[in-house]
Amino acid sequence: MIRFVQFEDQYISQMASLLAARHQDERQRFPFLQERFEEQEKAEERLREEMAKPYTGGLVTLRDEKVIGYLLYEYRQDATRGRMVYIGYPSFVIHEDEHPRLARLMYTEAGAEWVRNGYLEHVVDVPVGNDELIFELLEQSFHFEQRFAALSLESYRAQPGENSLVAMKELVSEEQSLLEKMASWNSMHQAKAPAWKPITQEALDQERSVLKSYEGKEGSRSWVAEQDGVPVAFHLYTPADDRHAMTTPGNAAALIQAATNIDMRGQGIGKSIANHSFTQMKKAGYEYIMTDWYTANHLASYFWPKLGFRCYLIRMARTVDARIAWADGQ
Repeated sequence: MIRFVQFEDQYISQMASLLAARHQDERQRFPFLQERFEEQEKAEERLREEMAKPYTGGLVTLRDEKVIGYLLYEYRQDATRGRMVYIGYPSFVIHEDEHPRLARLMYTEAGAEWVRNGYLEHVVDVPVGNDELIFELLEQSFHFEQRFAALSLESYRAQPGENSLVAMKELVSEEQSLLEKMASWNSMHQAKAPAWKPITQEALDQERSVLKSYEGKEGSRSWVAEQDGVPVAFHLYTPADDRHAMTTPGNAAALIQAATNIDMRGQGIGKSIANHSFTQMKKAGYEYIMTDWYTANHLASYFWPKLGFRCYLIRMARTVDARIAWADGQ
């Protein structure tokens, strides 16, 4: 007999044991993941960080007072999604010996509260190696939304097919404001088939705000590819913070944003700036590049894996039909 209880501190040690064991399994497939979280003590520290965030809750599943699974969640107000519930990488784990359908029962139990409170957007970050959890979420009407991946610079080899007409330039200090003028390129591409992602003013403002936040930031570097003196592509990097993320290796840089002028794609410009910037980041001592892309973006879904990026995490999402607020059979 299993029962569900709200998170309490007395359960965190057993929860950490489950997380450490799952992380050990993940590292068999992705050795670049943080090794220290295989230790129960470090896993517990990570869970405490999650529960210290504002507006969080937790569901723990017990069998004979033994923790066999847990689900931690955070209530958020997102500029584009509105009211949403976010479940992070370390926040949804069940014991390896339990039937995967336990994940559905836990989602049912916690999700009822979310929907009752008007949180109809549900977002989960799932380890790629956790096939059972991915399948269960798919059957609960979640869909793939975003992939997160890593590239080993040690094994990277320059891609053939560069565009000889473009020249590379690294932006410095005030020059970095140039990136804001190119902020809409990705959105313009993703508004087309088959992504059909609307370009809202809120989304554009957020993209410009992200780019602006890295202007002059210590460690951040950016390059533009120019043709006849006109920027046609850019890459923006910043050192990845490996202090807390279980999925971020040491000596890694995050590729915050990369884009090519929508009218000039397919001409080898993306390969040219990738070859150049990856080489420069490797010379700077970085061992990995981390990035992400929306799965409906068919060019990105092809381009980045072809360069050698390996996906280690999938973001899955579900939007509950708002009509359930009144069409509930009552």
